[in-house]
Amino acid sequence: MKPTEFVKVNGQFWGEHLKGVAGHLPVSHRTELPGPMLFPRMMVLTETPDWNILELVGLSREYRTLEVRRQKLASVEEYFGLRPGPGDGDAVMSLPGENLFKDATIATTAGRQAISERFPTAVNVLGEVYAGPGDELLRFEPGNYSTFDRTLLVHTAGDSLRVHWVNFAIAIHRSEPAGKYLDFLQTYSNARPHLDPIGTLSLPVDPAVLKADAFESTYLAHGLQDSTVDEFLDKHEEILLSVFGATKLVREPALGDLHPDFILERADGSHVVGRLELPVVDTANGKKRRRVFRRPVQDSAAELAKYAEYFKAADNRAQVKSKYDVEVTDPRQLLIVPSHETVTPAAGVEVIDYDTILRLHLS
Repeated sequence: MKPTEFVKVNGQFWGEHLKGVAGHLPVSHRTELPGPMLFPRMMVLTETPDWNILELVGLSREYRTLEVRRQKLASVEEYFGLRPGPGDGDAVMSLPGENLFKDATIATTAGRQAISERFPTAVNVLGEVYAGPGDELLRFEPGNYSTFDRTLLVHTAGDSLRVHWVNFAIAIHRSEPAGKYLDFLQTYSNARPHLDPIGTLSLPVDPAVLKADAFESTYLAHGLQDSTVDEFLDKHEEILLSVFGATKLVREPALGDLHPDFILERADGSHVVGRLELPVVDTANGKKRRRVFRRPVQDSAAELAKYAEYFKAADNRAQVKSKYDVEVTDPRQLLIVPSHETVTPAAGVEVIDYDTILRLHLS
């Protein structure tokens, strides 16, 4: 299937499918659903030499026509895993033939332990767990389809961690004809329970929770991208506290000449120092400038390492304690990225995307 055919088939299927769901279930079957229905906001279509990949991202309380993002990468492993290409080590899951993961978690052994320790609400979204030792999370072998339907992926490489919740994704070998792919989507959709259509999420939560700005534009491509760091943190304070098991959020602390975006103090007394690699707005000398990242993850990781180094000095820790009333020692280093970005690992850094934070908050 040519990339242009892949784009056409997905545009046709998902446009008709999601529009039909939005016009029917929340209206005619509202009382039968577990709770409010959330819809994706973007369709990410990725082309590699051997694979086409679809992923739906965003958790919006309203259905809108999906925006489309197209990209090219060197390999399917680069898209899903921490490595920039296929590796020679062991994989947690090898994927020959056709594979389906639904309401599941795929994690390295270290990642499975870390997700429980660092994200207390994650236990509610784990589902069926596939965990094991491995240098890679996934290894794709020749086959037709690998489908990830509401699946949490937890990668580790050394002391780096990447957490990504997938609403819906398919990796399909490029040898598969377009007609068979469309048949696969339709067959899979028809096999799902009527009240649980693919690509959507309905949760038993208070509808008032979903009225927050966070659920208008979850991948920051609209209104939230005009937020300053302080405005973003103000809108997301409750979300960040719940996801990280924290009791206090310190916004934009000054560490001498260093300026992390936030510090979280967790209920267990540990701390997280964080940076937003999101298109939020920085203000300097009265001028606003949206953040742009020339080397995603790597530049932010260098900054996070400086923050961690700062806290090694007793005098620095004392100053932070006096100014912000937090006793920070050996903080976790956290980077929050957009949900549609493909990222590479960085030593000592936890990388989590925006959609995953929202999903863990709703759990």
